[in-house]
Amino acid sequence: MIKPELLAPAGDLTRMKYAFAYGADAVYAGQPAFSLRARENGFKNLDDLAEGIEYAHKLGKKFYLTSNVIARNTKVEAFQNALLAAIDKGPDALIVADAGIIGWLRQVRPNVEVHVSVQANTTNYITAKFWHDLGCTRVILSRELRLPEVLEIKEKNPGLELEVFVHGAVCMSMSGRCMLSNWVTHRDANQGACDNSCRMPYRLYANEGPQVEDYREHEGNFTLQRTDRPELDPIALDEDTWGTYFMSSRDLCAMDVIPELMKNNLESFKIEGRTKSVYYLSQVVRAYRLAIDACYAQAQAGQEMSIPDVAREAISFLDGRGFMTGFMKGPLPQNYESTHLDADAGCVAAQVLDYDPDTRSCRVNVKNPFTMDDSLLLMTPSEMAPCEVVSMNDFRGGAADRLNPGTEGRIFLPEGVKISSENAKFCFFVKKFPNK
Repeated sequence: MIKPELLAPAGDLTRMKYAFAYGADAVYAGQPAFSLRARENGFKNLDDLAEGIEYAHKLGKKFYLTSNVIARNTKVEAFQNALLAAIDKGPDALIVADAGIIGWLRQVRPNVEVHVSVQANTTNYITAKFWHDLGCTRVILSRELRLPEVLEIKEKNPGLELEVFVHGAVCMSMSGRCMLSNWVTHRDANQGACDNSCRMPYRLYANEGPQVEDYREHEGNFTLQRTDRPELDPIALDEDTWGTYFMSSRDLCAMDVIPELMKNNLESFKIEGRTKSVYYLSQVVRAYRLAIDACYAQAQAGQEMSIPDVAREAISFLDGRGFMTGFMKGPLPQNYESTHLDADAGCVAAQVLDYDPDTRSCRVNVKNPFTMDDSLLLMTPSEMAPCEVVSMNDFRGGAADRLNPGTEGRIFLPEGVKISSENAKFCFFVKKFPNK
């Protein structure tokens, strides 16, 4: 059994460094102007790419360049020129969706490793074989596949690397092939400008005639029902004070599927979230690093693979939209409630900016309010453990019992707690909720 690659998102150089610190084997980053996170991409130019690639290679890690727009005629030549310039910086592979661009790359740069993007919507073994025969070394499978379908594609293409999403946001459409954003706000999702229209709250108007600012909340229960298929379950339009969210999917958390994926030698497990915070990214990478390492060690010892509690606990410290195993193991729950659910076990309190070993204190950027009486955990790339706080200073340098978000502060630690200079810049204080 192989040990799969843990592949993390890198929205910018800072996120990339946190991903590697918490255990990612590789990262994927957007090509400037030509990835599906074009608006939020922190890699603005070739110099940024070169710096990221050099950093990854110094650590013995990999850097994949995501170049997955579906190009229009007016962009083809610019896309080709940009790709050639990016290739010269030495990424370990290109992630590409456009079939024409892939064919062109195989001709002009046959030695460049190409991974077929999830945007290409590979859903069966014969399509996977087509890409392999074309010279692509890896296919990123559609998120809409059931687990048996994933395993069958692997069984019938043993020489082809397969990459699957295991965590993150899920598009309401077919792996991003969506026109909703274009229709609502004239921003093309397939050109990297999605405005997440499916995540927004919508209101159901009951007023007769033209709609005005005077909004009247609906009374009673409203549903959408297929008139041609009355036997199908209706879609509930539950509504809170902000609106209804029936198009917003819950987030993927396929941790329970990892043992079976590893047993069948899937090569790469991918985390979604190039625009997420460094805390979210660090906690998710940490969770899946713990899960993969534990399962691999169990398999090597001849034991049944199981996910350790510490990996599940890490996920419980994250906000989200509610979690599901996705299409791999149904049924798919609908997200009626909201586009945001608070973490169950706790939240990030502060991000460590630097550590002074002489005073045993951390200068922090406060993310959520916390007090001296709160139960805090110190999260480092090596562990997350309870941490006593001796005292705190606010941004003015005065003694404080409480630190507030949007400010800096200083946390003084007891004598037994030490943070290495290497880990200090990647640490967080996490507030544990009472009774958790």
